[in-house]
Amino acid sequence: MKRPTLALLFALSSLGAAATAPATTASSGLSQSKFLGLLYSEIAKRTPVTSPAGPGSATANFHIDAVGKVDRVTIAQSSSPKHAEIVRAILSGLVAPPPPGGSFEGSQKFNFH
Repeated sequence: MKRPTLALLFALSSLGAAATAPATTASSGLSQSKFLGLLYSEIAKRTPVTSPAGPGSATANFHIDAVGKVDRVTIAQSSSPKHAEIVRAILSGLVAPPPPGGSFEGSQKFNFH
């Protein structure tokens, strides 16, 4: 059984120095790079090893609020409604650490094999 391939594509809500300086910290005490690493780990833990919908993909845009809760998920592309549903469930239940800067806008592509 293959684990789905995850490709993180993050669109940062605060463009500029904070987005380009990995050592920058904010009120959460985490650097941007540490936050992204923890976020990626949480997404990977919630991603099923096999997809009940079979091979396919979906890309979602999402927002994480100041306490680390995903409060908005929008499916940008999916190969089927089932793949979109799986990705929505993965991201909707996600709880991340509080993001540096108070919130986070991201985009995640999921490839299911």
